Amino acid sequence: MKKDIKFAAAISALGNPGDRFMSGYKEDLTAGEMFALAAQAGIDGLEFVYGRDVTDENAGEIKGYMDKYGLRCCDVLPNLFGRKEFIKGSISSRYPVTVDKAREEIRRTIDITKRLGGSLVNIWPGQDGYDYPFESDYLKAWELMIEVLQEAADYDPAVRLGLEYKFKEPRVHSYISTVAKSLLLCNAVDRPNVGVILDIGHAILAYENAAESLALAKMFGDRLFLLHINDTRPDWDWDLNVGSVHFLDTLEWLYWADKTGYDGYYTLDIWPARMDTVEAIRESIEWIKAMRRALDRIGGTAIENMLREGNPARAMKIIREAVFR
Repeated sequence: MKKDIKFAAAISALGNPGDRFMSGYKEDLTAGEMFALAAQAGIDGLEFVYGRDVTDENAGEIKGYMDKYGLRCCDVLPNLFGRKEFIKGSISSRYPVTVDKAREEIRRTIDITKRLGGSLVNIWPGQDGYDYPFESDYLKAWELMIEVLQEAADYDPAVRLGLEYKFKEPRVHSYISTVAKSLLLCNAVDRPNVGVILDIGHAILAYENAAESLALAKMFGDRLFLLHINDTRPDWDWDLNVGSVHFLDTLEWLYWADKTGYDGYYTLDIWPARMDTVEAIRESIEWIKAMRRALDRIGGTAIENMLREGNPARAMKIIREAVFR
């Protein structure tokens, strides 16, 4: 019997998500209205950005809504990517005063996460990278990131820090850009509460196979703390609905999520700017459930035999017959 999946979503996706051309295509919603939509969508947890979605001042109100609708805090992100002082880096900045601000941002995020009843902080240092040759001292930048993350991990060992890697954007080159570099950084930080957040779209953007990325995170320290589930074209981080582009790849990483014993949230990191948000979330959830049923029809023993045999044509036949019955 497979375990039930815990689904979560970013609170911002439940509001009025926009793009770089328009701030939003829908009507703005109050916090209460977004929480009501979250309850309708059938999710268990929510992801927040500190300073944007949740603040020191409104944390009590946010917690009240969570209790009202029976929702949990999946994770909180320190805003290392959307503040002007971090435009040239946060945890790797060449300016000590900027690094100190990043340290404080992470500490405050850890504190607010505990106030919301959560235990995971999502570190996405989107501005930490470079755009041009001879712009960065790579050795100093990585040494500084290791130091800052060690200090953050030691601030409260009961709170986990997940490194969300992304190949590019907003910088041309992100420092933490692949699962391998994320795991190298985890190894260098050498703290049990520091791990990896695997965003499926980010893996695709980095020309990774998310199933293999899952396996690597398990193999090298059992470091997978959170899954951000979505789909995308390989040219950009579009945050499309789950399984809408890479159907078979999605089927495979779902298998490996179970095989590796992942038991965290499946956070729907989709951006339904032009879709009804509740419908988009529900449909992604239903696709996940339908794909898991297909995997059940194939059966674990048959899949293990497929992997041992290594015959793609035979594997495609088995999958086709299980999916298109």
